[in-house]
Amino acid sequence: MKLTSENFDKVSNFIKTNARNLDKHLYAFYFESGSADKVLLELSKYQNDDGGFGHGLEPDFVTQSSSAIATTAAMQYLEKLETPKANAVLKKAMDYFANSFSEEHQRWRPVPDDVNNLPHAPWWHINEKSGMCAIDQNWDNPTVEILGFLYKYPNSFPTLKLEELTLRAVERLQSNANITERSLYCYQVLYINLSDSFKAQIKPKLFELIRATVNTNVDDWREKYVPKPLNFVDGPESPFYNFLRDSVHRNLDFLINTLDANEAWFPTWSWGQYEKDWEKAKIEWAGKIAVENLVILNKFSKLKI
Repeated sequence: MKLTSENFDKVSNFIKTNARNLDKHLYAFYFESGSADKVLLELSKYQNDDGGFGHGLEPDFVTQSSSAIATTAAMQYLEKLETPKANAVLKKAMDYFANSFSEEHQRWRPVPDDVNNLPHAPWWHINEKSGMCAIDQNWDNPTVEILGFLYKYPNSFPTLKLEELTLRAVERLQSNANITERSLYCYQVLYINLSDSFKAQIKPKLFELIRATVNTNVDDWREKYVPKPLNFVDGPESPFYNFLRDSVHRNLDFLINTLDANEAWFPTWSWGQYEKDWEKAKIEWAGKIAVENLVILNKFSKLKI
């Protein structure tokens, strides 16, 4: 099964009409011989002087302040472009990670305290009594993902601290310490960038947890925010592809079939608050998701273009 050229054109038109400039340029980079520099220029507009990213790069909260979550989102764009390690935008992002680690909490805090001042999803809301948001309850997100980037790119973060945090991550994974699907996404990034010896330590448990966590129910994919196979496999080169192969291809077929009645793929979650702002964020998410899904389908040779 492949996405028809008509449906590809439908999604392409949605992206060009509705997506953020960042995602429009990323689409052009992949499918129209567009420039990586244009993507980087748009991405840099979300970057602050401290090297971190904000300004609504993560559409579910719009504070201008830098945050670890928004900066990991920026890193995901930089990864898609295979950005050179010497790139200024990337170097500044790594400086932000090196400088924003919380000694008090022994992790990177997901979002800044001022997230409450502007429209945001409820899971990012900072509780006044605890001083934490819902995501804050879990040590791994985004700390474990950031550890993966610290292994891959040059930075000034202390080596001994990096090793200490990595050992903690390994211990948490092996002990099933409240490892959510969001945590597993972070562990994927860490795993890919670890040395072979560390990989060997966590591979059996990581693969076991991914297999147990992936939701393979097509009906759930339609209406619910659930961990789908393609959340763990973004192409046939993924280290997680072979043991999820069958469900990955069902997920690819699901993406293709979804476009018969829709112009794009829309988020399966909502804020339940700030309704006008959510409508804007929903379209931003749809534009981002559309580019990501087309890229995945293309990697699996599922496009008729």
